[in-house]
Amino acid sequence: MLPDTVIANVKSVDPDRYRSAMIAPKEGRADLLTLYAFHAELAKVPELVSEPMIGQIRYQWWRDCVDEVYSAGVKAVRKHEVSTPLAEMLLRVDMPRFWVDRLIDGRARDLDPEPFKTVDVARDYAAQTSGVLMQMAVKCLGTEPDEAVLRAGEAWGLTGLARAWGYYKDGILSELDYDQICEAARDAHKDAKAGLKTLPASAFPGVAYAALVPKFLAKLTHSGHDPATDTVNYGPLSKRLTLMGAVMRGNI
Repeated sequence: MLPDTVIANVKSVDPDRYRSAMIAPKEGRADLLTLYAFHAELAKVPELVSEPMIGQIRYQWWRDCVDEVYSAGVKAVRKHEVSTPLAEMLLRVDMPRFWVDRLIDGRARDLDPEPFKTVDVARDYAAQTSGVLMQMAVKCLGTEPDEAVLRAGEAWGLTGLARAWGYYKDGILSELDYDQICEAARDAHKDAKAGLKTLPASAFPGVAYAALVPKFLAKLTHSGHDPATDTVNYGPLSKRLTLMGAVMRGNI
């Protein structure tokens, strides 16, 4: 079971996934929060280190932890407030190790200052991070995810890059066009929306936050928005209503 402090951290650093997780039944909710706590541990590494090598050591710690989970079981896993509940969850839901390893590798890319050369590279990055995470979330809820789930996560990841354009424009996004990123996010969301119509209602909390993408993109592409300096958000009540509407429709 996750400590309350870890759950509070997920709510703070990943509020939209947290809101979606709270839609799930009790056991599914706990598994989603465990997954998102793990992702939060991975995502924060670049902020904690001054040198990429130190960051790689931290990611290797998690790789070793995952190896312990899949080779020796829960009892052999190193003690940590996230790794212990994570190990139990991964084995119980039969999470494919490939996804876990891919998520770690995707987040480790954040240590690399090399710019994305094409929008396709940005798409691949979004799929390997947000897309794989969404696949894992749907698996936590008892459903085998299809391509539409991966595309929904990709849309979320690309939207996140657009939202953070001011931070990344001189770094990993320096060789890309802002409008290209927004258009790629819109295309991915359109593809996902068509495919997610068949997703079971029980798995929907794993993807529901992707319903926020269109409103974010509407603001990100508004004529008065300056991506280099402006930030985009909208209030908790509006987000809650969007999520509720998505759940009622069974689509994003």
